[in-house]
Amino acid sequence: MATNLKITDLDFEDIKGNLKNYLKQQSVFQDYDFEGSGLNVLLDVLAYNTHYNAMAAHLSLNEAFLDSAQIRGNAVSRARMLGYVPTSEQAPKAEVDIVLNASEVPVLNRPAALTLKRGTRFQSTVTGSPYNFVSTEASNTTINAANYSFTNVKLAEGNYNSIKYRVDNDIQIQKHQIPHKNVDTSTLRVRVQANEESSQYDIYTKFESLLNVDSASKIYHIQENTNGYYEVYFGDGVIGSKPQNNNVVTIDYVYTHGEDANGAGGDINSVGQFSLTDTVLSGATSTITTKIVAAGGAPQEGLESVRYNAPITFSSQNRAVTTDDYRAIIKNNFANIASINTWGGEDQAIPDYGKIFIAIRPNTAETLSSAEKTEILNSILKGKNVVSITPEIVDPNYSNLELDVIFKYNPNLTDRTAADLVAVVSDTLDDYSLNQLNRFDGLFRHSEVTRNIDKADPSILSSTVRPFLFQNITPTANQLNNFTLTYPGILYTPGGLSESVIDSTGWTDSNGVTNFFNDKLIEGSTDRQIFAYKKVGDNKVTTIDNCGTVTPSTGTVVLNNFSPNSNTVIRITVSPNSLDIAPKRDEILQIDGTRLSVTAEEDLIATAGSSGSVDYTTSARFRS
Repeated sequence: MATNLKITDLDFEDIKGNLKNYLKQQSVFQDYDFEGSGLNVLLDVLAYNTHYNAMAAHLSLNEAFLDSAQIRGNAVSRARMLGYVPTSEQAPKAEVDIVLNASEVPVLNRPAALTLKRGTRFQSTVTGSPYNFVSTEASNTTINAANYSFTNVKLAEGNYNSIKYRVDNDIQIQKHQIPHKNVDTSTLRVRVQANEESSQYDIYTKFESLLNVDSASKIYHIQENTNGYYEVYFGDGVIGSKPQNNNVVTIDYVYTHGEDANGAGGDINSVGQFSLTDTVLSGATSTITTKIVAAGGAPQEGLESVRYNAPITFSSQNRAVTTDDYRAIIKNNFANIASINTWGGEDQAIPDYGKIFIAIRPNTAETLSSAEKTEILNSILKGKNVVSITPEIVDPNYSNLELDVIFKYNPNLTDRTAADLVAVVSDTLDDYSLNQLNRFDGLFRHSEVTRNIDKADPSILSSTVRPFLFQNITPTANQLNNFTLTYPGILYTPGGLSESVIDSTGWTDSNGVTNFFNDKLIEGSTDRQIFAYKKVGDNKVTTIDNCGTVTPSTGTVVLNNFSPNSNTVIRITVSPNSLDIAPKRDEILQIDGTRLSVTAEEDLIATAGSSGSVDYTTSARFRS
């Protein structure tokens, strides 16, 4: 028999058994009863101690690696070794124009020039809840006919705070902690002055790259510490300027509620959505016009995102060469991203060489604002991309899924009614859309959808899903319209001469006639010609012979030469050639819950056996 302890077993019972077997083999303990209460307790203690130490070693080893770390502080520390700083909470940003009317202010009290200071407070509401906003930059203007006009004033949701630290060079690398975890680090302003009495400040900028950085460069570094707070520190006098002993560091910033205030400001060009709560000029009244509604608010980057993005960002080394580099740089510096895709111009449907295309679905809207696009192109990517490559941001192309769902169920296997089962299946499809679709790599897998439906309740025995794609267009009334729609994948082309690839809801022309769109064969071409028709009884009477073309092989629908008398939305529906639908480039799929048809049918064979097969029906592949 072996006389050595087995050290590979880590479970409590295995450890205790190994200890017992080892002691039984020793001559000193040959006559001992190891099941007795005394020795049994001692063996429990030894086994528990060994088990706890093994678990502690196991967990400690996991926390030493980015992929397996479960504690945020440890994951952030590992990411820091790759030069990655997790994105902070992001404040919703808005842009407004402000007019101060000083007509009631005595002329002697009207200055020739007026400054709107950084940190000036505003207020707005979202769904009845008030939120504070502050200006993120100082704005200057001059008086004009008793009015002071500030244009393109940038606001961020949250509260403005300023802290001061005294430099102590006895500390080798002194770090200045920001006391709010919900700080928006993009609003940081770091200044250094010689002493508290000095009125001169040196502005320090965030370190981005070693390029052109020397001992005199006014840069600061930022990192998240193990307690979840961000902290600022400076160069060492070799890479970046090192502040002198007893210098005073002033850090001001905005701390925010994040995504809660998205949408503040109402509609663009609305008046009264923001109010000025600070006094800029005593006695003056303010009129504020929203130019860009508050958007871009987002929570702090999560643990899984840090794990995913840190290695990618490290591999890009802060330079944009490959498409993955662009994706990593943007995700590291811009928070309002629910999904992002990048591809080269050579991968366009019609190749456009020398370009990189970027599609972003933001967290709180369908498309990015013009200001956000400008920020990405001019601030985040500038100086990082190859000179010969031009980045271009395109809006996501949304295609909605309309589903016909028919499922068979055995009522003997459930307490739920048919209506209850329909609700369960609808919820299952909503979850699938939320978790698997609504992103650029969101592939609609038909077998996965039917499998999820079948698993939604034990009584559901089988299911059929017919997918259709549609997009909505909003025409301009009383003028000729032109739209180009692109659907993911190849479109199904029916074989019958009278059958159409596309279908549409109705629109009314200038004569008050309701029209619809269909298409027909073009002799000698794989494209199809779109025409408009009106219904006369059961017949289709053509009203416009040529309204565009359909190219089923590319999923492209071009509509033109039609003029509705209103701006009523028109829905254009097509059938995909495949039950699996794969979006490409800027395409995003989403299930429209309002266009979801779910039907429950009792499975007669399951309830009545072979006799039920007489009346058993199956679902058609196509709509009748």
